[in-house]
Amino acid sequence: MVMFENRVMLWWLCGMMLLFSPPVSAATIKVQSDRNPVAMNESFRLTFEADGAVDGDPDFKVLEQAFEIMHQSQGTTMQIVNGQVSQSRQWTVVLMPKRSGRLVVPQVLFGKDKSQSLVIGVTEAAAPTTAASNTMLFIEVSAESSSEAGTAYVQSQVIYKARLFRAVNVANARLSEPVISDTDAVIEKLGEDREFETTRDGRRYVVLERSYAIFPQQSGRFTIAPLTFEGQVVNRTRGMFDVFEQGGPIQRVHSSEVTLDVKGVPAGEDPQQWLPAREVKLIEEWPAGVDLTQAVTAGEPLTWTLTLIADGLTAAQLPTLTPSMPDGVKAYPDQAKQLNDKKQETLIGVRQEKIALIPTQAGEYRLPAIEVPWWNSKSGQREVARLPARTLRVAAAAQSNSGAEIAGPVSEGQGMTALAPAAMMTSSLNDNDYTWRIASVLLGLGWLLTVIAWQVSRRAVDLKDVSGLQPQAVDFSAAKKMVRAACLGNDASAAKEALLGWGAVCWPTHPPGSLGKLAQRVSEPLRVEITGLNQRLYSRVTAMGAGGWDGAVMWEAFERELSQQKPESGSAQPLLAPMYL
Repeated sequence: MVMFENRVMLWWLCGMMLLFSPPVSAATIKVQSDRNPVAMNESFRLTFEADGAVDGDPDFKVLEQAFEIMHQSQGTTMQIVNGQVSQSRQWTVVLMPKRSGRLVVPQVLFGKDKSQSLVIGVTEAAAPTTAASNTMLFIEVSAESSSEAGTAYVQSQVIYKARLFRAVNVANARLSEPVISDTDAVIEKLGEDREFETTRDGRRYVVLERSYAIFPQQSGRFTIAPLTFEGQVVNRTRGMFDVFEQGGPIQRVHSSEVTLDVKGVPAGEDPQQWLPAREVKLIEEWPAGVDLTQAVTAGEPLTWTLTLIADGLTAAQLPTLTPSMPDGVKAYPDQAKQLNDKKQETLIGVRQEKIALIPTQAGEYRLPAIEVPWWNSKSGQREVARLPARTLRVAAAAQSNSGAEIAGPVSEGQGMTALAPAAMMTSSLNDNDYTWRIASVLLGLGWLLTVIAWQVSRRAVDLKDVSGLQPQAVDFSAAKKMVRAACLGNDASAAKEALLGWGAVCWPTHPPGSLGKLAQRVSEPLRVEITGLNQRLYSRVTAMGAGGWDGAVMWEAFERELSQQKPESGSAQPLLAPMYL
């Protein structure tokens, strides 16, 4: 009876565990096509990617309803981001559409898991060409504007595609680059070459597709010269003993030339602000933890990051973003970063500017709105990318009593009290008392000796390495101000001494004696900047290079470190009032 009750209790516990145990999350399986749309008789590549373990092997038979499976493969990739290791699996399937139209790639089952669905547009096969019917090697080229009407504007993006069709194997192949000789233009290659299969006039070809972004710098008609392909035909029927035999004949084929009419800047548009693009975005970022609805402290810098992203423009075409600042706010813009992201079908230009803002006094300041007018090449209309105006509220920095005594203004009463001894001494000296004359001479000599000793001790402290100071000599607040002054002053040597002084305050029992040791005790952003500073100070190659050290990034990383790290127990507390810039 007891065993029966125990079994019942065990079954009940198992049931409760199954009932309340968290469900196992299914893996997310994404699917992506390398080309969309595709033409009939042209192959394309589908990639299935799982972000975790899947329940079982994929069943691709469901794809055979609308596609012919040409090839399958699988692999695993691993990424390490910020010390975190992630692993994903990919399955690649090469497909050939069985009919034209909008074909649906259905969900593929991976055991109990399933992939996403996808729609593939399939166009009719290209019309037979004389070149395709007469040769086994030929080139097709095309040039299209991003506008819906197909109109190409000056400085706008024109996508130029070249397709090499081959029905034979070739070696030592070379395809020439596009050349425009009758006008000025910027040409950028887009993405990686793509390879797929297609059928023309009953013959199967392997197609190599290469894309370029062309930006004509002048209006009028311009011509893209024919491309030239040259390669050696390989005979696949050679015997196993013909390895030293020379390859087949060299063949050379040419494409046709392409002519485009480029229009100038539309009437009413400012040529100085002409930005023809498919899409433009303007983004701003503030340091983590900064809330503009709350007041910031006077004298404390904060970084304002502005990023302009344009689809269909190079980064060199994008304008500067630094706005004019109101009185009371100093701006120190960093050198802009430019990036050209070359996709398969377009070029995306990115310009990023970092501006160090330092409010000098308390109050409310209005940061102006930022507007970037641009021409939408798809719709043929003028648009504006805009960031609204911001109100920056600044609170006065808190001052300690010791700071007020050192640098603060002296009230009328305080001035009278401070001058009282001097007035009494003057009054006494007016008497002809010989004793007071001797006393005044002795006091003067003592004061002179005190000044000389103070100057000597001050010079000794200035020449002394900051890393050797005791925690009582440099407090946390003063060390922070020293780092800030050195970074914003772009003084690499002073930054080294200030950082070591700050390290001595944070770790008073075991202060770091070098920048290398200090870098081992801080987190990644500041560690990278300290390592770079150390290399700059001690590397002969860097020291011989042109250009000064920019400390704005170092200060930003230092501020981020302060928000995450606290001084070691026993370090000195702030003694001086905050300094104003």
